[in-house]
Amino acid sequence: MARAKWLVPTVVNLAALIQAAQVHFSLELTWQKGSPNGVEREFIFVNDQFPGPPLILDEGDDVSGTPWADGVSGLSQWGIRPGQKYTYKWHADQYGTYWYHSHDKARMMDGLYGAIYIRPSSGDSPVSMISSDPTDIEAMENARRDPQLVLLSDWDHLTSDAYMQAEMDTGYDIFCSDSILVNGQGSVYCKDPEELTDMQAPEVKAILQGFWEHHPDALPGNLNSGCIPSEGLQSVFQVDSDDEWVSFNFISAAGIKALVLSIDEHPMYVYEVDGRSVEPQLAHSIPIYNGQRYSVMVRLDQNPGNYTVRIAGNGNQVISGFATLSYRGGDENQRQSIPYITYGGLNTTSSVISLNTTSLPPYPPIQPATYADDFHLLTLGRINSSWEWTLDGTSFLPANLAEIQPVLFNPQTTELASALKIETKNNTWVDIVFQLAIPEGTYLQPPHPIHKHSNKAFLIGASQGKFNWSSISDAAKDSPGSFYEVPTYRDTFVTSPAGEAWVAIRYHVENPGAFLLHCHTETHLASGMGMVILDGIDAWPELPTI
Repeated sequence: MARAKWLVPTVVNLAALIQAAQVHFSLELTWQKGSPNGVEREFIFVNDQFPGPPLILDEGDDVSGTPWADGVSGLSQWGIRPGQKYTYKWHADQYGTYWYHSHDKARMMDGLYGAIYIRPSSGDSPVSMISSDPTDIEAMENARRDPQLVLLSDWDHLTSDAYMQAEMDTGYDIFCSDSILVNGQGSVYCKDPEELTDMQAPEVKAILQGFWEHHPDALPGNLNSGCIPSEGLQSVFQVDSDDEWVSFNFISAAGIKALVLSIDEHPMYVYEVDGRSVEPQLAHSIPIYNGQRYSVMVRLDQNPGNYTVRIAGNGNQVISGFATLSYRGGDENQRQSIPYITYGGLNTTSSVISLNTTSLPPYPPIQPATYADDFHLLTLGRINSSWEWTLDGTSFLPANLAEIQPVLFNPQTTELASALKIETKNNTWVDIVFQLAIPEGTYLQPPHPIHKHSNKAFLIGASQGKFNWSSISDAAKDSPGSFYEVPTYRDTFVTSPAGEAWVAIRYHVENPGAFLLHCHTETHLASGMGMVILDGIDAWPELPTI
């Protein structure tokens, strides 16, 4: 049995206390058999559990810089071999909800992930914007420091290697999963195909038609068709009405699926996005894409009983997973709770409020620089086949990153020359526009959740059509309505699935090193949809002693 260890130490500042604490986590990775959804397969366990154990810290002191603890082989470290160990040293100076996960091929689809929560020290809390009542504020602050961490993921009976092999053998961009898991638990639900079609949104009922070669006979059994039901466990979140409020911190560890989440009869106040506070927004349903995180405050004011937590596919497959919010001392035989969303993820009534993800003002308010020092236009989309993807329109991120000398140690390495597309200078502002290209003969593309390692960025604008300017300044003059008055601040940005479109971000270079920019859809990353950013090339960090 292959084993590898991550040793994850850090020093954190218990800000409300007198002195910092030394915190150490030891994570052992093993391939084992399990059945998260009632179907047995091999996957990766962390300390003999799935998902991996949560790492809970307090906002605090630096131990070291992060360029060599970013966790991407070929960029900041060598791959960790079976039987070997690697020590990550990092700092917990940013509060909020994060997660650890694999960046090797599509290995995240094999279960290598877990939650990270860094408790805020003090101040900068937005909860008083939800309620000004001192009792409510105290209850919400308690909930904020001790949240329910909820990992959402999709799951298939195939390993990631077998799944990617099926794409190569068939030529298809496959996007079917067997289950949606909540904290590693779920079931396989089989519904009538006509019923599933009826529940699909009208704009995605059209099937993607490509002009590339396909081999449907090479599809493994029960991947794109056929369904065998199975029953696994279901996660239960125990709450107490005496606590008055609870925080659910949702993390999308999905490999393929875009999701939408909701809690029956419990409105949610979104107060933190991708690990940073925002002005609270009321919502009954929240779209959450691969790698994104949303923390919500929920008032515990319903009749004690059980209420369904619903996690549905948001687009390319009608599929759902479920969990239960259960009040202590509640009536287990109460009526069924009333949903805000359907099995297919659509709102049940016109009064249901879906979160507007472009209106999430940072709290406290922050703004990007008025102008950037550098500009990059990346054309992303399919290349060569239905299942291969590129982030810059021409090249692939190599699949063998674990075999490559880390760029951090040699930024001029030739092995990643085709993927080294962006170099920046320290303490500058950089604009990147992601232009979605639709090849002739196709329609519809999946949304691409693009994630930048190292630091967050401002989502400053988005629009349908082609970005025909040489700078953001020129675009803003000609098309001011395409830019946001209050940009959102996060680390994962989603392109539009509705034809040709673009998304613009602006970020500050403040952490020199080699970092990954990639699509967080695992099959897209594994087929090449990523590139390397050499941030702060003029202030390259000293090599660590390893």
